[in-house]
Amino acid sequence: MQQRVRLWVFAAIFSVASYVVSAGISLGTAAYVASIFLDPLLNLTVPLLILSVGFQAINERWGAFAIGVIMAVLFALIFMFFLTVAELAAGLLTEATAYFLGYRGLKASVINTAVYGVTEGALSVYVGSLFLHYAIPALPFTGFAVAFALIGALMGYLGQSVSSYMLRSRLMR
Repeated sequence: MQQRVRLWVFAAIFSVASYVVSAGISLGTAAYVASIFLDPLLNLTVPLLILSVGFQAINERWGAFAIGVIMAVLFALIFMFFLTVAELAAGLLTEATAYFLGYRGLKASVINTAVYGVTEGALSVYVGSLFLHYAIPALPFTGFAVAFALIGALMGYLGQSVSSYMLRSRLMR
């Protein structure tokens, strides 16, 4: 029982922190006005880094899904339902990869964060474009999906570095 409470508390802390940073980046840069691709690119930097550290801090089964559920609820509260779909799918797919790779370690961190990033980024762009009745050409969409994966992998590497430091300094167990 105590482990489940810990899981949801940690998931809430890291989800809310990522959500607040993401909102600050979106509102501060007004990237959503410039392009439907630019906003997800910016939001896959520091907010995704926070989630990567969160996956490793929770370090137990259903942790990535719990983060995805809480992120989906946060986006549903501001009526951004296209992001709720992306967050739920990202949480489920990341949980599936974490089942095989675990949550900690360089390989697990890079792959889990890249999966979350590409799923969240690509689905939010695709579903958001459907709401706008805008068909995205395949080549730019594929190019940005690759960019989402690369940024996710980079954030996973940085997240592993931060988590490794936190483990060595006993800030995280």
